[in-house]
Amino acid sequence: MEDKNRRENNHEPQSSANPQKHIPWPASSEEAGLFYNATPEQDAELGCIGHVRMDFGRDGDEFWTTWHPRGDDTLNSPEFKSELTEVVNELRCGPLNDLSTMSSYCYTHGGEITGVYKQNCGYIVETPNYRYCLRCNPQRGDYNAYLTCFDLRVQRQQQAEKPAVGRVSFASGEEITYTDPEEYLKAIQEELPYHATSGFRYQTLTDDPQVRKAVDDEIYNLFGEKNPRSLEEYEIPPSQGINFGGM
Repeated sequence: MEDKNRRENNHEPQSSANPQKHIPWPASSEEAGLFYNATPEQDAELGCIGHVRMDFGRDGDEFWTTWHPRGDDTLNSPEFKSELTEVVNELRCGPLNDLSTMSSYCYTHGGEITGVYKQNCGYIVETPNYRYCLRCNPQRGDYNAYLTCFDLRVQRQQQAEKPAVGRVSFASGEEITYTDPEEYLKAIQEELPYHATSGFRYQTLTDDPQVRKAVDDEIYNLFGEKNPRSLEEYEIPPSQGINFGGM
């Protein structure tokens, strides 16, 4: 996509004979932050390349786009530009067809996200190397969509450089490793009450005393008790990770 202030894009809806390759899925409430502007530091950590701002014009049946770079210019590669064009072309068969289609799409596909004074909906398309977060705003007289683009390879590199703080698993076999202490504690808070039916287990991998105490606090809270151990008692690193389960 070319960097121009405003232009009518040559993206055209695909023929119904062409199968859709990139299927968007509704965003969860936890993913809402991906659809809005972030700090330069957050953009760099997430591998944000930029976003496309779109609107359907006065009558709701035009298609105008503006590209806003938000990251390392080397990420805006020919490979990315080619795939971005392909993704937008496919979205033109769905929510980006026109204003009326967007309104219907949001009504039938969910994806409500918070963050603005008018109800917006978010949808995610993910490919092997990129994630595209489409925020739909089906309001006449306003910008109607923002497509924020991330390079997943940057995210994977960032994750690889961060030490894991904890890991959770479920009876289904699903396993998630966390490098963000807040996300790890949030997972424990949300899943711990349902451990008996979900098979939820956790393993704390960090030696950080504040994280270890916060995890134990949640265990005691589950039984309506207060953790009797002080933070100082957690200063001694554990000999192994802590596992929870089988109650």
